[in-house]
Amino acid sequence: MSDNFNSSLPEADVKDKLDKAAEIITSHLDKALEDCISVGLERDHFTAAVIATMMQAVETSLGGNAAGALQEMAQMARDREEDTPAQ
Repeated sequence: MSDNFNSSLPEADVKDKLDKAAEIITSHLDKALEDCISVGLERDHFTAAVIATMMQAVETSLGGNAAGALQEMAQMARDREEDTPAQ
């Protein structure tokens, strides 16, 4: 079982590249959040817009088949929220 888990982990080179990309994206998201707040938008608006944009990007990248997977992920998130609501 642990062999399957270990084989699914990215190689060090890939992990380094993903970490660098995440760092770049995070800095842009931080700036975008600041910009949204400065024009009077709430964090909830920002979060919803980011998620919608990411969903569009996934659908564009993967085609129509992604829509079903995204709906399943959204349903799982709703189910999890119902099971363990935020406090």
